[in-house]
Amino acid sequence: MSLPLNAKSKGLFPRALKSRPTLLIAFVGVHLGLVWLGLHGVGQPMGDITNAYWPWVDFMLKTHHNLGLDQSWVYPYPDLLFVLAPAGIPGLDYQTAWLTMATSIDVLSLATLLYWNPRVIGAAGIASIRRRQAGWLWTVGLLLLGPVGISRLDTISVAIGFLAVTAWLNLKPTIAAVWLAFATWVKVWPFAILGALIITAKSRGRVALWGVGAGLALLFLGLLVGDFRSVLGFVFEQSDRGIQIESPWAAWWLWLGVAGAQGTGLYYDMGLQTFQVQGEGTVLIASLLGPVMYGAVAITFALSWFAQKRATNPEQLNQVFAWTALTAVLDLIAFNKVGSPQYYGWLLIPAIIFSLVHPQKWRTVVLWLLGLLALTGYIYPVIYDAILSANPFATAVLTVRNLLLLGLLVLANLRLTGLISKPYESSHRS
Repeated sequence: MSLPLNAKSKGLFPRALKSRPTLLIAFVGVHLGLVWLGLHGVGQPMGDITNAYWPWVDFMLKTHHNLGLDQSWVYPYPDLLFVLAPAGIPGLDYQTAWLTMATSIDVLSLATLLYWNPRVIGAAGIASIRRRQAGWLWTVGLLLLGPVGISRLDTISVAIGFLAVTAWLNLKPTIAAVWLAFATWVKVWPFAILGALIITAKSRGRVALWGVGAGLALLFLGLLVGDFRSVLGFVFEQSDRGIQIESPWAAWWLWLGVAGAQGTGLYYDMGLQTFQVQGEGTVLIASLLGPVMYGAVAITFALSWFAQKRATNPEQLNQVFAWTALTAVLDLIAFNKVGSPQYYGWLLIPAIIFSLVHPQKWRTVVLWLLGLLALTGYIYPVIYDAILSANPFATAVLTVRNLLLLGLLVLANLRLTGLISKPYESSHRS
């Protein structure tokens, strides 16, 4: 895979912002600003750290149980690394230590993107510029998404995803596949990027062997030290959830609640510590969304398979990779019964891929993704309480965000399908 040699170097950011040290300083500054905003701003966007992660650590330290290994857990067992590690940092309370760890991982991931072998692909100047543009895109995206972008385990999975993208850029798809396999065992969603990578890789069998092999190795490692039910507990724990209010599929019942319809609206699930909708049909729709979501991803991979067969050079394969990654991640959000705000941070990886590959409509897609992140950062935590109070305006903002998400999914499907039926166009045009 390679970036096109004839690509123009124009991007979304002015030349004055293309210094790598300046970018890293800004990146750290955004993290510090989001930490302050999360601790002193509206709501409790850092709540998962103190209300979920620390109680889990406290439980494990007191009982000597290992969640995800010998006791069922909502997350895969490799997340123990990132939940337990902050408790071992001396001189810091758990929340400060966790945020320090997450920020450090993010910065190391960005530095790897900027400094690891940046001249390996295509025209050296273009490759370097695009990496810096990608770094600024990550920075701006996090700023728009807000504190939830740095205070969830999803943060770690996104950072690992960036390491995978860097390996892919450096023509090391097997290393990228291993990183994505590990990221999938942190939060399941990166398998969408892994599938896109395998389908569009020139050495497909070798990439699949390393990616799938690494994933299975982590499964076997877990089974060696834990039990089957606990190691795969994150699958069973998610299957019984209802529809969370941020999911696109909650809109009908939210608006019934706004209208004051009896027996509809939302409620707080004490076990899951989240708000879900209630009313006739919610249980049925919730039970169907899981199979529909994975079915949508399967269709995306099928379209990708046919599209890559039409590709005749690395530039065209890059286009297939970009549209497949975007469509598959959108599938996992659009058809998800959860829809938590941190899920929108997943979109940073497709956004980065688009900013590097420059397929058709790449600027439109990147700006659309930034708009989704901005609306999500406004919804949570700024107007979240108003949504809980069945405020019409706040509910409308949430509905518009979800409609824009579905609209981008339609566009992505049309573009991916178009790569099967129409001739490829030069990727440097917008």
